[in-house]
Amino acid sequence: MMSEPFSVPPLYHTHHSLDADADDLPFWLAWARQQGGPILELGCGTGRVLLPLAETGYTIFGLDRDPAMLDFLRKRVPNSLRERVVLMRGDLRNYCLASRFPLILMPCNTYSTLTFNDRRIALNRVRLHLAQQGIFIVSMPNPSLLSELPEDGELETESFFPHPETGHPVQVSSQWEDVGEGVLFHWHYDHLLPDGRVERETISSLHHLQAADEILFNFEEAGLKVIQTYGDFYRAPYEPESPNIIIVSMLPHHQHRPVHLS
Repeated sequence: MMSEPFSVPPLYHTHHSLDADADDLPFWLAWARQQGGPILELGCGTGRVLLPLAETGYTIFGLDRDPAMLDFLRKRVPNSLRERVVLMRGDLRNYCLASRFPLILMPCNTYSTLTFNDRRIALNRVRLHLAQQGIFIVSMPNPSLLSELPEDGELETESFFPHPETGHPVQVSSQWEDVGEGVLFHWHYDHLLPDGRVERETISSLHHLQAADEILFNFEEAGLKVIQTYGDFYRAPYEPESPNIIIVSMLPHHQHRPVHLS
């Protein structure tokens, strides 16, 4: 493990802000332009998606359960955006906000990490927070492709980047394993120090595999009408071999009425 002051959020944020990992941002910005604000992002993490939306002029609420990620993000919000950014520590299953949102996002594969039961609960929360004509969008890796992975993946080096606090190289490597209930991914961040020492931080993420038609059924079961499924962030139609499944949903017309939360 790394010694202080090194921590996971700066490494996670830098890794996932590399150009190769940012091709989803135009997709989210286009939906923000179409729907307007305020926007609710579920699982906002370190703000890779949240801050560009706020910089474009939208008021955005960010919900996340990880206090370290939220602290990192809070320090990165410039004074010029503080009136438009509301950060909240909370659970995707039981938050309760007074606002209704024309756009709710769950990007960055968060939905894939929820258990099947938690997905149902989270979808019900979303339904209660959507405004009339509101849109809810989820993006996740294609479970069809994940199910075809070998049982164990060999350790592979993905990329290098300068450590945001020291400038020394960080080597990112990844591997996965089939753990029965899903695919467990590990990302290792090796901080390569000038004296030859290596300090490692590891982030692990379990993705629960569910067939695409079952995922879509869960949306309908929760009272969310699926209006589009994409296979990538360029809006190609979803196919079994697509890299992603991106689900766009909204309330059916008969549900467009005020909802009072207890």
